[in-house]
Order: sequence, then structure tokens, then C-alpha cells
Amino acid sequence: MPVNRNALIRYRTIDNCLQNRFRKWTLDDLIEACSNALYEFEGIDKCVSRRSVQADIEMMRSDKLGYEAPILVVDKKYYIYSDKNYSIINIPLSNQDLKVLGEVSALLKQFKGFSHFSDLTEMVSKLEDKIHAQKTHSPPVVRAE
Repeated sequence: MPVNRNALIRYRTIDNCLQNRFRKWTLDDLIEACSNALYEFEGIDKCVSRRSVQADIEMMRSDKLGYEAPILVVDKKYYIYSDKNYSIINIPLSNQDLKVLGEVSALLKQFKGFSHFSDLTEMVSKLEDKIHAQKTHSPPVVRAE
């Protein structure tokens, strides 16, 4: 599990770096940023390898994780997102994801009213709002009880 968590930290770090369009990011800059992030979040004092960051960039570009990040190399040196508004955290949900979330929401609704699950009502409402917003491409609605 730690390897997966470390990879996710690196993906988020690379994403944050490439969103900052006021700086040109070389591979060495991304390696340093990833190493700093792993030290900050996990206490790992070991430098991230060049190959790991290159593999992370390729994984982010691919559709294996659903990111399909539009990462380009400019002047054979600098990494950027071709879409300035892109971020791996803003990826829309697929129809299959929405279907599964709908099923989860229906399952969680069955626990409404139980005293052990008092916080569940609000969480289910938020989940339903997010699902509705994704399906209709409209902003979430505020609900009043």
C-alpha cells in the first residue's frame, strides 16, 4: 500500500506543479518537488528517482487511471499542461462511475434513521447532489430540511 500512496502523492505534486504556469518545470524540478512532498507527507528522506517521475508522467498521460493528462514537453526541456485549466482532480465521472455511486447512495439511504448513522443523512444528501450535478451538468442544489 505505501507504494501506491507514494505514487498518488507524486501524481498530485506533478499536477500542482504543472498547474503553476508562472514557472517552467524541468524534469529535475519535478523530481525535487516530488521528493519534497514525500518528505513532507510521509517522512521519506530519499530522493525520488528520475525514472519514477518519468513513469508517473507517462501514467498520468495514459488512460489507465482515467487522467489522460495533456502533458507536453516544450523546447525538449519544460513540462506543461496543454490545457491551462486541466487538473487530475477535476476529471468528470464516467457513466459507470455514476451508476455505481447511485447504487451506493441507494444502499446508504437504507441506514437513515438509525442513531448510529446520524451523520449519514447529510453525507447521502451531498452524494446525491454531486451525482445529480454530474448527470445534468448543473451546479449542486442546496437542500433544506
